[in-house]
Amino acid sequence: MAKHVQGGWAMMSQRQRMSPFPNYMSMESVCNEMKKFVGTSLRNVMIFFEGNMMYVFQVVKDHKKSGAIIASKVEKHPGMYDKLVKIEEKHGAKLVNFAKQSGSKVSAKTTNKQLYQMFAGYEKLYKQVYGVYGSVWTMEDDLMEILYNIVSKRIKDGAKITDIINVLTKQPSAMVATIERRSLWTLAVKILSNQVWKKIILNGDLKAIKNVKPLHKLIDAHQKNFFWITRDYEDPILTYENIVDKLKSALQIDVKKELFDLEKKLRDSLSERKYWEKTLKLNKKELALFADMRAAAHLKEQRKKFVSQSLYYFDPVLFEISKRLYLSVKQVRFLRTKDVFEALVKGKDLSSEINNRFKLSVWQCSGQNTKVITGAEAQELFAKFCQVDKNATEFVGMAVSPGVARGLAKIVLNPNECGKVNKDDIIVSVQVVPSFSTAIIKSAGIVCDGGHGITSHPATLSREAGIPCVIQTRFVREVIKDGDMLEVDGYKGIVKIIK
Repeated sequence: MAKHVQGGWAMMSQRQRMSPFPNYMSMESVCNEMKKFVGTSLRNVMIFFEGNMMYVFQVVKDHKKSGAIIASKVEKHPGMYDKLVKIEEKHGAKLVNFAKQSGSKVSAKTTNKQLYQMFAGYEKLYKQVYGVYGSVWTMEDDLMEILYNIVSKRIKDGAKITDIINVLTKQPSAMVATIERRSLWTLAVKILSNQVWKKIILNGDLKAIKNVKPLHKLIDAHQKNFFWITRDYEDPILTYENIVDKLKSALQIDVKKELFDLEKKLRDSLSERKYWEKTLKLNKKELALFADMRAAAHLKEQRKKFVSQSLYYFDPVLFEISKRLYLSVKQVRFLRTKDVFEALVKGKDLSSEINNRFKLSVWQCSGQNTKVITGAEAQELFAKFCQVDKNATEFVGMAVSPGVARGLAKIVLNPNECGKVNKDDIIVSVQVVPSFSTAIIKSAGIVCDGGHGITSHPATLSREAGIPCVIQTRFVREVIKDGDMLEVDGYKGIVKIIK
């Protein structure tokens, strides 16, 4: 649970490169649709948008109450998240299919009312998808406490307990960056056995590559399987050209060894989990509880896949709305569904209001209603809730991947900044995502001002890499600078500026 409390509210997460669409829908969903799937929901969520930065706050008592209720249900009925994974599969498929159909048929002939109906239809299906998933970041702290207590009955060393829980809750199916890398390296090894293919890839001639049908088919299949992995709401997809570039790089290293080591690491991870399950003599119910935490992590990545794919397919609808309203797509993403109706169907000019929202806006979500505050009132709330202590040298957050590391800080806010990370640097960001993987592999640790818990991207990616990670530090990126020496304690959740 976030430790930074202001007026009963706690900052739960921060994200960069974000807009209200579809995120305010997510928060409405955890205040409404979530109850259908887990029997409880939140009452209020507050989101700040400052440009492309998003800050999410929840009422502490509300969060704790709902989290305790959900974790109690899991404890009484293990296997709940396995069932939710199956439910998510159905809702996710519906969302992606709707988005694909809408995006493929939208045109200049589509009426304004039909455009609005597409937008409203997307919202309805999206909320079901997020409603299934939303309980994960509400209950994960409570379920982790239950798991901690299970292990602490057998082991007394606190650091050792954390390491063991890390092993027992690690979910290979949630490691999407590793899964994509293994698939790519497998393809690279296949290319190595064909000198003609190898030469074409190293030359990087896309036209020549596509003319070799068997090779093109393999690359195209990889792109279709993983195009969504880098999308993350508004980021670009993984393109055919990106994959060719990655294959070219893979062919210039000992990719056979890299693939062997990666597969061994995955096997060892599973073996280590089985070792601790046997050594701790976990009973059937305890095993099921740890499985539920892994299923929750899988559910998180499952939700990301469906949302990322649907957003990509739905882009043409947003582009058409932007043309009709003489707005940028970025501005369209600052419209609520009812605003889309007012603008498209009623002809209301919202451009001034949207620009104010982009500068700074507060979105107060409750059930199916979201109030938007701008101007002086928004500035006053932002100053109150998002304070920065520029003199801080130590930061307390949430430990989500064990270990202790020291290294030079590198502030990385966007995927195109990953190149500045050198071996054993400490990545400092708002929120790392799978598109940061090339930098994460080289780093010694991760610090994120955002993130929401053990199933968040920073947690999953750092555990994949086997490096310490602390999230929810709030404003480290605004205090330190590149080259500062940092210490990251992934046991205690503390980050220190050493010099």
